[in-house]
Amino acid sequence: MPTTLQTLIHRLEGRLTGRNAAIAFGVIVLSNIAMAGYLIPNIEARRPSAVEDGFLVMIDLKPLRSVEEMYKIFDLYTSDILGFVRLLYAVDFVFPLAFAFVVAFLLGKLLRHLEVKEGAWRTTLLLPFAAVAFDYTENVLALVLTSQYTDGHVFPTLARVAGVATAVKMLCLILSGLTLVALLLRTAVKRLARKPGAMRGADPRS
Repeated sequence: MPTTLQTLIHRLEGRLTGRNAAIAFGVIVLSNIAMAGYLIPNIEARRPSAVEDGFLVMIDLKPLRSVEEMYKIFDLYTSDILGFVRLLYAVDFVFPLAFAFVVAFLLGKLLRHLEVKEGAWRTTLLLPFAAVAFDYTENVLALVLTSQYTDGHVFPTLARVAGVATAVKMLCLILSGLTLVALLLRTAVKRLARKPGAMRGADPRS
């Protein structure tokens, strides 16, 4: 593993404390309260078609949409809800980072329990933050596209780039989830192996 990457992971591990994870979890809770208790109800009251299953219809809920599909979403963002939409996107810059921190904390805790101190497994700590980088790219492009679209301008190339950013973000999130499951399974196997008599069933003399 390159020295620069090792240093980055080491610094990140130093910040993955229980206290910081608790703060991040609190941010997640507050973000959801702000969205579910204020932003979404106000948007839905003014433009019901802009809300689906309790969520604002956004370009980031489905990767690699066609440009035409994205423009149909921007059509929903009429002037009476545009301020709330932008506020929701502002929250969406905070929520992913807090979520990534909590996931990285759980990954780090499992890696320490498994005594993994080097190798490719440790690089998985960066996966949640890679998702954040692409999420931010997607959000910035969505805000730019929304503003330009309401002014009568369209940028199909930027819309396609936003779709790619969404796809890569979701891939990073899926990989983070699969890694978490894999580490949980390894932890469970390790605990079972430590139990007295766990392997007796495999011993023909028992």
